[in-house]
Amino acid sequence: MKRSLLLLLALGMLGWAWAFPQRVHADETGEAPYYIVQPGDTLSGIAYRFGLDMQTLAQANGITNPASLQVGQKLRIPGLEGVVSGQLSTRTVKFGESLTSLSRALGLSESTLQRLNHLLTPYQLFAGRSLILPADAAAQKTVPQRALVGQESLLEVGLAHGQNPWTLAVANQLPGTWAALPGDVLILPGTEESQAPSGFPSGLAITPKPTAWVQGHTGEVWATAPQDAQIEGAFGEYTLHFFPFEGQRWVALQGVSALADPGLYPVQTTIALANGKTFAFLQAIPVKAGNFYHERLQVPTELLDPKLNREEAEKFAAIAAAATPTRYWDGIFRAPEAPPLDDCHPSYFGTRRNYNDTFFWYHTGLDFCGRVGTPIYAPADGVVVFTGTTEIHGNVTIIDHGWGVYTTYCHQDQILVQKGQRVHAGDLIGKVGRTGRVTGPHLHWEVWVGDVPVDPLEWLERAFP
Repeated sequence: MKRSLLLLLALGMLGWAWAFPQRVHADETGEAPYYIVQPGDTLSGIAYRFGLDMQTLAQANGITNPASLQVGQKLRIPGLEGVVSGQLSTRTVKFGESLTSLSRALGLSESTLQRLNHLLTPYQLFAGRSLILPADAAAQKTVPQRALVGQESLLEVGLAHGQNPWTLAVANQLPGTWAALPGDVLILPGTEESQAPSGFPSGLAITPKPTAWVQGHTGEVWATAPQDAQIEGAFGEYTLHFFPFEGQRWVALQGVSALADPGLYPVQTTIALANGKTFAFLQAIPVKAGNFYHERLQVPTELLDPKLNREEAEKFAAIAAAATPTRYWDGIFRAPEAPPLDDCHPSYFGTRRNYNDTFFWYHTGLDFCGRVGTPIYAPADGVVVFTGTTEIHGNVTIIDHGWGVYTTYCHQDQILVQKGQRVHAGDLIGKVGRTGRVTGPHLHWEVWVGDVPVDPLEWLERAFP
């Protein structure tokens, strides 16, 4: 009886192994895998996606003229001999995906994914990265999955979905039924409920938009979670403030400093559900360099005071740190000056400035032309949270538009609003002047998002969120 039971167990395990084969095994032929050229592909673009320089890819395929590339052409991908064979493709890593979730959803071993993509640390699997995959795995659209909650076991999950717990262990590449952890997102083979492959439990998601952020621009982090959930997060050193948008969608707006070093920055989020379950996610997103002008300025030395400049910037930042839960604005911002001055800018946001070859800084706002007395209008609805005079910025007004979005108006001749006043788009709020440390009359206008100055032109060209 005991021998019969062991035999049945062995046959059962063999059956599970056949039921869930790995799509890709290490190639023992030594042949290089290949890629089929698609419409719109270029040799340089393909080389970049596969982590190669264009010359290496060209030499491996006997290509002397990159322009001769043809749709449907088969390109050998050197450097992956012995790892995989057959056709390769690429797809973008989505936020929330990890080596484990990708391995389970795509039916590939973690070691194969690591070798294919030269992954040494989890940090390299950042959102937006081009991931090299066998073509059939890259084409996979949906997969059944769900998360373990609390002290739930594979046995309980199996009973709920009509699955053998050992089947679940094999499908999720676990050494045993005991190895699953709370919050673990599991593949459920043979069930009908499917969703796009993801590292998130069903019904939850975090999506930064765009995939890659840019110096001086505004980023969005969208979340999918129940309306009674609590969501917290951070982008690098900055707190993300999530607010309900519509249905089960939430959004946080965050500016990227114009001086942020290009590279990878962590986005951390925690979703706490009303039933006490909590899910935490951490992944890096890329920040790319922005395009900014450069100015070399000669100004009177009495106008230069780096220490005072920083102190005033810190004062503005302290005001803009709060994220009011009410969103006052709707749609695209209006320019704070009327035509034709609405399109007259003596200096742009982010411009790198060299003052007298001694002081280097950047322009934190967008300047508008104007004479003393030119009207200034509110670009959107909001509440005035500051009016006053500073040594560098002169007469200043700051408006809170809600959700961590503020606008600042500097060097005014007259301030026509007061703290606590509700304003609407198009309201007259002040007049252009030359107060503070300036060489001539103009309006210096700033937009702050998530306690960071961002390019105001972006808010004049598109609606957020």
